Amino acid sequence: MKHSLPNKDTRFLYLEPYTFSVLAGNDVLIYNSLNGRVLEYRDSPSIAELLKKTEDAGGGFLAELRAEPLKPEISSLLSDLRENFCGDLVSFSGKNKPSIIRPKAVIKNYPPDKDSPSFSADDYLRNIYFFLNQDNNTVCTDYRFAINQFFCPVFNPQGYNEMQFETVFNTCSRYSGVSGMEINLSGSDITAYSEIKNVISRIHKLLLPVTFHLPLPCSDPDIVSRLLRIPKSRTSLYISFPDGPSALKNIRRNQVYIKKQHLVDLNFMIRSLDEYKIVTEFLQEKGKEKVFIFPYYDGNNSDFFKENVFLSRDEILALKPSQKQIYSRSLINEHLYGKIFILTDGEVFSNLNAGPIGNIHNQNMEDLVRHEIYHGQNWEMTRMKVSPCRECLYRLFCPPVGNYELFMKKFNFCDVL
Repeated sequence: MKHSLPNKDTRFLYLEPYTFSVLAGNDVLIYNSLNGRVLEYRDSPSIAELLKKTEDAGGGFLAELRAEPLKPEISSLLSDLRENFCGDLVSFSGKNKPSIIRPKAVIKNYPPDKDSPSFSADDYLRNIYFFLNQDNNTVCTDYRFAINQFFCPVFNPQGYNEMQFETVFNTCSRYSGVSGMEINLSGSDITAYSEIKNVISRIHKLLLPVTFHLPLPCSDPDIVSRLLRIPKSRTSLYISFPDGPSALKNIRRNQVYIKKQHLVDLNFMIRSLDEYKIVTEFLQEKGKEKVFIFPYYDGNNSDFFKENVFLSRDEILALKPSQKQIYSRSLINEHLYGKIFILTDGEVFSNLNAGPIGNIHNQNMEDLVRHEIYHGQNWEMTRMKVSPCRECLYRLFCPPVGNYELFMKKFNFCDVL
């Protein structure tokens, strides 16, 4: 049977390659990733049906327009598309149906087929987090959920235990000098780690960037200046309340800290408006550190957390992701991808809000990374895979799923759904 050809002078609607359409039932959103313009149509079945065709690669990303005169909503759509440089009509009067070339979502080193001999963990692994010690001291108890929201301090209800530093060194030796790889050393308080002197003297031999994560207050503030002297290192301080700000003031007087403060991250974990006010007063003393303010959910501050973490519709639309970000977020989770976490007992996680994927004492990193890529759910957890986000009209705009959401088992941190 011969394929039927379009009628002479058939018109087709197309969207520009940098323009994205999102459908949720009969609701339609069109986004121009170059100029950030958004077109939104509610309860418009005729527009929704038409736009579905522009997403069909087999149809050449074109939607045929036959009816004449056009429905008012379609005429309005065409006018909006032209005015906002999102798309237009193309006429056809020949034998070959025209098509629009749209870019394909491509991520560098995206995993090959499962049995490919070219697989190498080095292509995917970017950050390894080692938790050198775990405790149930006062700071850890007050911030017992910090490990699920941040990376420090680490709470262990059973009491104190440690990881052997040789575990860190042996695991990372094969990555020595590998570009793009980073090591993170954290725990309940690594200044109390029994092998901290060994860490300081040997960690630079791995030829890898390292970030030290530790809470303030800590048991030995003098260790901070020693950590700052280590080549290719950063120090990330997690300021807890009520004693963290005063501990930070004391450390800031240290001469080594003054010289190296550009290598320091300050992470204020706030649970209330009162703590936020303390932080704002503290920050009036300008320094060269990078400063981050993170609301901490302790189970009893839901109103504060919602007010400072949840996004409004306007805030979501204001994020205006680039074309590259949209394609990337359709395949991987940018927050979680490439990260591995190892607890003191050697258990390995691709995210600390999910179960372990193995143990470093009896499995190699290559197999653990392979397991996460081909059988895991964290590195590729996109908005399109979680409910209710997968049905949301604004799913392309939101940041990737993060630890807050995974910890609270709630994915719509917004006023939209």
